[in-house]
Amino acid sequence: MPISTSLHHFLDKLIDYAGLFPPSKLEIRPSLKKYAEYIISTDKWIMSQFIVPVSRLHEIPTDLMETFSEDFPLTLSIISADIINEIDMVNHFLDTHQNKTIFSGYESRISDLSTFSQNLLDVRQLCNNQKLNFNSFYEVSPSNNWVSEMNETVSKISAFNTEYKANVGFKLRCGGVEAQMFPAAENIAHTILACRNANLSMKFTAGLHHPVRHYNESVKTKMYGFFNIFIGGMVAHKYNLELDVLI
Repeated sequence: MPISTSLHHFLDKLIDYAGLFPPSKLEIRPSLKKYAEYIISTDKWIMSQFIVPVSRLHEIPTDLMETFSEDFPLTLSIISADIINEIDMVNHFLDTHQNKTIFSGYESRISDLSTFSQNLLDVRQLCNNQKLNFNSFYEVSPSNNWVSEMNETVSKISAFNTEYKANVGFKLRCGGVEAQMFPAAENIAHTILACRNANLSMKFTAGLHHPVRHYNESVKTKMYGFFNIFIGGMVAHKYNLELDVLI
């Protein structure tokens, strides 16, 4: 059946592959094999990046890299707590597998908001020095002051983007393997609206393994659906929704 134009726009490169993480939590080899199959399948237009911590790049088997090519590259989003000090590992991997690998994304959790603005500048300088071009997304650790810290983070990213004409985004974790890892709907709505108002890109991650929100017996809570989250964000932008309506 032909794909509608609207569905194609919605799903195009929407899904990153995180097979190394729960609930699948596969080993490197089977995870990469599945990704390689997906990017040459008829549904390849939906698949985006392969998510991998920098610390696990050395585990990727050389023989398995033969599966990838310039036409069907291993497109990576790197998870790192400190990309400045781990860039040599990234560069070594890219140099070893030239024309088969693209480093397109960087994801990090903020450890100290007081030094975050300087960290943004350091990563920008790294990109300039190394001639790198990747999309960065930052998340905030869970805390009792999460909404306040999220708003401060969004404000700092917005100021940075404005000054340097950058497109750094915010990463929102929407679940996990335990019920307490799923944020309140109000927190998700607060984040969507904060990023909308600051014109920030967003990345949603974790817990979005199904299209529609439903009660999941394994985690004993309602899991958010990626249709609910993404379409909620879209209509919030389109119709300038306020918090009480979006929730």
